[in-house]
Amino acid sequence: MLDRDDEKVIKAAKEGGAILVTWDRVLRTAADGITPHEVMEKAMAEGTGTKEAQAKISHLHRLKPGELTVLAEAGNKTCQSFRQHIKVNREAANLIRKLRVDKDCSWRAVARFCSFAWRAPWGSNQIAGMVLCEKAAKLLGEDFLEPPWN
Repeated sequence: MLDRDDEKVIKAAKEGGAILVTWDRVLRTAADGITPHEVMEKAMAEGTGTKEAQAKISHLHRLKPGELTVLAEAGNKTCQSFRQHIKVNREAANLIRKLRVDKDCSWRAVARFCSFAWRAPWGSNQIAGMVLCEKAAKLLGEDFLEPPWN
């Protein structure tokens, strides 16, 4: 199940106004499973790359090393903050697992549901959803990046 913000991101990506870069299986599947990362991996596996791969990545904005550093640092700081402040107990872990695994919710959808239910401020932040799933899976002895979580 996609969050309404996931749907906006997919629409923008399909129209060329955004780039879909995510490890979220639910979101990648809904967007036909092809992110720039997957396109580039496929091209590398095939040798020099295919015309299809080149066409799919030709419209991407090339970030300068400094821009990449700023984005990475901001994402890491956000993730560290969520890891520090978000608490998940066994009951919450079971709910999060149901949302992610049984209902196939994206990380944004998990975040929005929990934010609303717990009156938390993060809304549909994808990183918050990742941290919620990470903490829940760990509490249940699982890995949020591996099946059935992702």
